[in-house]
Formats: sequence, structure tokens, C-alpha cells
Amino acid sequence: MTYLEYKKKSQAEFDALPIFFAFSNEQFKEEMNKRGLSENDTDKIYKLGSTGGFYLRSDSAIIENYFRKQDDIVGLMDDNEFAQSAFYYEMGNHEYHINWQADWDVCSCFGDAEYAPEKDYKDYLREMGYGENTICNYAIAKKKFLLDADTKGWY
Repeated sequence: MTYLEYKKKSQAEFDALPIFFAFSNEQFKEEMNKRGLSENDTDKIYKLGSTGGFYLRSDSAIIENYFRKQDDIVGLMDDNEFAQSAFYYEMGNHEYHINWQADWDVCSCFGDAEYAPEKDYKDYLREMGYGENTICNYAIAKKKFLLDADTKGWY
């Protein structure tokens, strides 16, 4: 599986989740009504972080299982080709070559680490529990990305 295939599969799984999004009181009321609830039935729902997303408490096991499955990427990162393509993709996605916190932005796509300006990708990946092989794959992806950025004039 490639990283892009993984992302598409993960997005399709996310899209199938019983989550609704509301960014105004009117949208919230409308979405709650679709579920047979009033806007005052907030004891029957959970909020999905600060995303504007909500889900029924009765669907919490489905949501939890999805987010638990997202930890599967850790195993996929053991594959050299997958890891290099994943890092390279996210370097482009986060404009690595012009971003002042590039290593943290890219690494945080693959786990949780606390940002600090003195840290680099090795520190972040180790903090996330990745081994030397994954760290080496990051270095390979970084070298390729910066070479491509230079030769293709991405600056």
C-alpha cells in the first residue's frame, strides 16, 4: 500500500463515520433534528475536539475504533518505501522548504510530540517511539524533497 492509498482509504473510512458538522446554531439545530433530537439534547452527543464535529454517544464505540485504527500507520512506517513516500508527501503538504517549524509539522502527521525550536526530526520521531530505520527514511525523503525543491524551483 502506498501512502496516498492509505490516505484515501483513511479518508473514505472517516467519511463513513456517523459524525455531523455544524458551524452555526442553525446548522446544529438542523443536524440534531435529522437525528430525532432537539438542540437541547446535548447530553446525548459528544463533541469531536474543536473541529465543529459531533456524534451521538451511542456511536462512541465506532468513533473510538476508527481513531484506534489510525495507530496502524506506525506499523506501516516500518516499510522503507511507504515511510519515504509518506514523509515526502507531507513535506510538500507543509511547504517544508519554507516553513520555520517544518520538522515538527511533518513529524506531527505521524504521532504526537511537543514542539520546541531546538528539536529536529530525529528528536520528534524518537519522542514518538520510531526507530532508527524510520529516522533514516525521513533523512532520505528530506534529501530528495530539498533536491526537488531546488531543481524544480519551488522557492
